[in-house]
Amino acid sequence: MALTFKKHQFANGLKLIVHENNNTPMATFHVTYNVGARCENPERTGLAHLLEHYMFCGSVNVPKYDEPLQKIGAINNAYTSSDLTCYYINLPANNIETAFWLESDRMLSLAFDNKALEIQKSVVMEEFKEVQLNRPYSDLWSLFHEMVYKKHPYRWLVIGKELSHIENATMDDIRNFYNKYYIPNNAVVAISGNVKFEEMVRLGEKWFSDIPAGEIPINNYPQEPLQTEARLLEVKRDAPNDMLVKGWKMCERKDNLFYACDLLSDLLGSGYSSYLNRELVLKNKIFTDINVYITANIEPGMFIFVGRPQTDIDLRKANDLLSETLYNFHYEPEDFAFHLQKVKNRVESVILSNEMKAEDCAAALASSEIIDSAEAFNNDCDRYFSVTEAQIMEVMEQYITPEKESTLLYEANY
Repeated sequence: MALTFKKHQFANGLKLIVHENNNTPMATFHVTYNVGARCENPERTGLAHLLEHYMFCGSVNVPKYDEPLQKIGAINNAYTSSDLTCYYINLPANNIETAFWLESDRMLSLAFDNKALEIQKSVVMEEFKEVQLNRPYSDLWSLFHEMVYKKHPYRWLVIGKELSHIENATMDDIRNFYNKYYIPNNAVVAISGNVKFEEMVRLGEKWFSDIPAGEIPINNYPQEPLQTEARLLEVKRDAPNDMLVKGWKMCERKDNLFYACDLLSDLLGSGYSSYLNRELVLKNKIFTDINVYITANIEPGMFIFVGRPQTDIDLRKANDLLSETLYNFHYEPEDFAFHLQKVKNRVESVILSNEMKAEDCAAALASSEIIDSAEAFNNDCDRYFSVTEAQIMEVMEQYITPEKESTLLYEANY
């Protein structure tokens, strides 16, 4: 089942995607900028996320961004990933012009106030301390990313690589980052809800057409060298339990094998009846819980295993047993078809569920347009259902191999 939508591109390069849904009185207005943590200077990380916070400090004409939204019962938020920065407003559809007004004003004329920046820096620095310094497993993911990626900017987390990078960020840093990336031809507006396409185009012309286009940034990310030897990092930390994390670099989001990678992660470690859960949790009781997933990045991402061994199982022994089980992954032919169909059905259920939620629908359309095009990903169900058993094994042979693995043994210091 494909989404129905219409598209328009304004003269300044801003793209508009509209999904009409008259079964709700609400609408979601979603702005996605083609900028994330991967766009940062390695010596000044965390800027994309810091700017996301700062965007709520008001624009030249609207000093209190949230105030007009509170008056109409709207909900708004934002998030930053390694690839994208997204802002959304859920509001009554008959108030949709409020979203056009607010988002266009802060795209055109964000206010730059040093006091407001210092407040947001303090907020983000506290978040950094909580995520990276002051709780169990706080450095686990930064250690793991730095082990998997040696050159690509995916090697640091969205929150930033160093606390000092946030602490030392200046207004010039924020202004330059904003001017470089927050331009109409580097953004997509996606709207889902009880709206009409022609009216959305008219409002887009009214509120966004006067914003000048900029020079679209060209980011030449350093490519990762081919990994030919397994990597291992062992650390001891004050944590309640041992943790085992293992990862492999995989294809980018646009690659045809992406769908097979995603389904393989579900086959291996998503759900009660998945292969590794059945073998290592239920049957042999090596782990208390496991999870396998992919990062689905625009650039080549990661295929990740996370597991917590039983308290009486040595972490290294757990790693050996995982490797033995994983690299001997197989199903009997009749079982393979059954389990593959089951995970396909689960993915279809998730996709269809997301299409029914206005904010998920708008987010998917906007991000798809930036990655490639909304049309390219509008038949995702068909692409998942066309994955064969041979493609699943191709992924295993091409990506999930011992010499390409990176393993973090995160040992609890009891």
